[in-house]
Amino acid sequence: MHILIVTTYGFDPAFPSRPEQLQARALARRGHTVVAHEYRDRRYAGQTLRHEWLPGGIAVHRAPTYGFFAPEALLRLRHVDRPDIIHLHHLRSLLGFQTVWAARRIGIPTVLTVHGLLHDGDLVVDRERPLEATLRYHNLLTTPGRLLRRLATGAHPRRTVRNYLIHAPLLWVDHVLALSYGERDLLARLGVDPLKISVLPNAVELTGMATQPEERPSGGTPLILFIGQLVARKGYDLLVRALPTVLARVPTARCICVSHNRAEEAEFWRLAREGGVAERITLRGRVSEAEKLALLRTAAVVVAPSRYEGFGIPLIEALLAGAPVVTTDVMAGNEVISHERTGLLTPYGDVAALAAAIIRLLEDRELAQRLATLGRQEVLERYGANRLAAELEQLYQRLSAAQGTGR
Repeated sequence: MHILIVTTYGFDPAFPSRPEQLQARALARRGHTVVAHEYRDRRYAGQTLRHEWLPGGIAVHRAPTYGFFAPEALLRLRHVDRPDIIHLHHLRSLLGFQTVWAARRIGIPTVLTVHGLLHDGDLVVDRERPLEATLRYHNLLTTPGRLLRRLATGAHPRRTVRNYLIHAPLLWVDHVLALSYGERDLLARLGVDPLKISVLPNAVELTGMATQPEERPSGGTPLILFIGQLVARKGYDLLVRALPTVLARVPTARCICVSHNRAEEAEFWRLAREGGVAERITLRGRVSEAEKLALLRTAAVVVAPSRYEGFGIPLIEALLAGAPVVTTDVMAGNEVISHERTGLLTPYGDVAALAAAIIRLLEDRELAQRLATLGRQEVLERYGANRLAAELEQLYQRLSAAQGTGR
């Protein structure tokens, strides 16, 4: 098949483990021709080339966008690439509306992976704490009728039209892929036909993780590791507030936090000083993949106290490295981690429970090792790119056969 993947910045060569690239390479290995369209943005080093070939024989074409219109990408779709199937990534993509609009007219079936529905500011009140307020399902404009009715109320025209251009493809595409069962239920609440929704997680990079990690060091200075943005959604504040209790019980422990986004660094250190644990925390910026793997493989426990996870890649990476994991019992982390089987889940926002779970894994190394071993086995079975590509292939073939465009 000739497959077109349409995304935002997924084919930046500096980040070969992004889901779109893993998907593309796996499909190419299965004999398919894969082409990608994404934004051309001169602000980012990896987005400046108009045309580029990536490993695996993936042709990438980057088009400048003018609002929700990218004429270059539209011309390629209609007159050059003419794929059998189009797979779009990210609901809020500027390329989404025109791509699906054109595909419907040409007769090309479309698939959409939405990638973290609760990141959508039109749906949630607070993107950092999306589950703490009622979701605004009614606010998403998915049909022309809803668009016109909203405009008739005197709503801001530009924001209202933008809302429609973002969300209309939800009901136009032939199939929607949710990354979790929780996300599947949200999509159904938004009016997507349940028969057009499947749950298919992202693939993750297994290269370098295939070998069994060495046994973790016991005794000494146990490492508590956090990898994530310093934003409320990732729950860094919950970990810092839990550390005084943890360190009082396990005084030899230390904590390393790795974050490329230090938006709330001042608050991070304020909480650490207030709790008397600032001297026991090391805050690091962006690290290489090799450095991240080394940290994961030496951590006594990886803590991800998120208030929401769109998919849970940090959890999966930790499990692949053989690390014991503590995370929040919330979408979608509670679909990656099975409580008491592949990790420990704690109630939403419960600092005392978080501290108790960390202490439990620091003190019961047999439990920690058992959870980590089972977690790693499950990840290797569930998230490999080749297995997921085979499932995508079946979906593509079914949609193409229904459309009568398979070649």
